[in-house]
Amino acid sequence: MNKKTKIILACIIGVILMTGLFYMAGNKVFGKVPAKPSQIWTNETHDFFVATTTTAASTPRLAGGAKKITFFFYRGWGTTNTGTSTFSVQVTKEISPAETDWVTYNKLIDNVANATANGLTRVGSAVFSASSNADTSIGGATSTKMYSMDLTSDGFQLVRCVVNEQTDGKHSCSAYIEY
Repeated sequence: MNKKTKIILACIIGVILMTGLFYMAGNKVFGKVPAKPSQIWTNETHDFFVATTTTAASTPRLAGGAKKITFFFYRGWGTTNTGTSTFSVQVTKEISPAETDWVTYNKLIDNVANATANGLTRVGSAVFSASSNADTSIGGATSTKMYSMDLTSDGFQLVRCVVNEQTDGKHSCSAYIEY
C-alpha cells in the first residue's frame, strides 16, 4: 500500500470518527429525544376480558409506574341480561403473585356527580343489577360504568379485573393506562 492510499484511508476513518463524536456530543448537549418515546410518555388501552359469560379474574397487567388508570366495566349484549354482576379491581405488590397476594382495591373513584364539599366517592366494586339501587349499581340489561384509580398515594406492581356473575350476562373490563 503506497503512502497516498494510507493518507486517504486515514482521512476517511478520521471523518467517520469525528462524525460519530459530534453526533454523540450533540445528543448529550442538546438533549435529543429518542425516536421511540420512553414509557414515561405513553398510554395504552388494555382489555382484561371481553364478553365473558362466567365469574372470572383476568390475567394480571403490569401497572408499576402508572400515573392514571381508568376502568370501563361493561355488562350486556343479548336478550338474557336481566341478572346481576359485580366488578372489582385487585392489586398486588408482587411481580409473581400467589392467589393470596391479591388485595381488592377499595378506592375506585366512581364517576358520579358530587357537591364540592362531598369530595370524591370511593368504592370497592361496581354492581350491575336489573333494579337500580344506590350509586354503585345501574339498572337495565346493557350498561357501562367508568371508575378511576387515584395513584397519587398508592403503588403496586400488578392489577387485574374481577367479575362475579350472580345471574346471566356477558361482561367486559378494559382500562386506559397512562404512564
